[in-house]
Amino acid sequence: MSKRIASNLITHSTVLGVCFAFAWIGFATPSARAEDKPMSIYFVGCAPPTGFHGYLARGAEEAGKNLGVKVTYIYPDELTIPNQVQKIEEAIAAKANGIALCEFAQDAAYADVAKRAQEAGIAFGSAAAPPAGAQVRDPNDFFLFRTGSDEKAAGALTGKRLVAMGIKGGVVVSDQQPGDATCRDRADSEIAVLKAAGINAEFLETSMDPGQESEAVVNFLRKHPDTAAATSVCHVSSGLLSAKKDSGRNDLIITGYDLDSEALKAVQDGRQAFTIDQQQFWRGYMPVLLLTHYLKYGLIEANYFLTGPTIVDKNNIAQVAKLVTAGYR
Repeated sequence: MSKRIASNLITHSTVLGVCFAFAWIGFATPSARAEDKPMSIYFVGCAPPTGFHGYLARGAEEAGKNLGVKVTYIYPDELTIPNQVQKIEEAIAAKANGIALCEFAQDAAYADVAKRAQEAGIAFGSAAAPPAGAQVRDPNDFFLFRTGSDEKAAGALTGKRLVAMGIKGGVVVSDQQPGDATCRDRADSEIAVLKAAGINAEFLETSMDPGQESEAVVNFLRKHPDTAAATSVCHVSSGLLSAKKDSGRNDLIITGYDLDSEALKAVQDGRQAFTIDQQQFWRGYMPVLLLTHYLKYGLIEANYFLTGPTIVDKNNIAQVAKLVTAGYR
């Protein structure tokens, strides 16, 4: 285990140790005990358990094994609010004890189905970003917990790092899923930091398909030859890496979010400057743990559980390389 990961574990273990408290208002009364029937937790994902979402699914699965609960990962064929709500309703119909949601839209989109889950006695939590800048949980929050990265802070962190690198030229911020509020927070915050530093930055709607994203970015680079850097805010960086190669722009600085095997190699060999890590394995693991501990013991974390942001670059990529290839990032 890397020193960085060990440090984070110590930090969050401390938070969990001091911040758990009894909370009974607005949620299902905990009734499942260790000696009762097996607990059932549904993890409603945003996508199939591959790539980035594969790490979340693996985290949830491993938490279930460690805690002795049944975890079922389900997801919509196409990520839309109605389709995802339908999957939540499937979990309610299956009489799950708890539901963890990969939230991708504004809270209001889930208010009605969250109420139905709670009325059915189901604990309901979010495996997505807490409100920007928030740490202490709002007692009126209909999510029992939120587990993820502060995305506005993540976008600002990217912008500040690019400024510190002394880039000369513009920046294109590629959003592969424009309807995702989380990704827009990242993009807007990065652009704001860059513009405040006098650097031109533009938002570009692209696609989750790496080939289509690459084509869109190559076309952008032709029209804006002074572009010095490109950031991927809603998917791993494969599309931008292809655009860098296809455009012959070996000088193009690539930054992104999350790590898969391709991004790992790109950071190692210098094709990608850095990535923002939200430790997505934890984003899958912790919701299952928090639901289980709530249902068994009535425990709720007083703080939102922040898994990021942190920067992974050439200075620390070796520390996390084995974890990435093993599926733990």
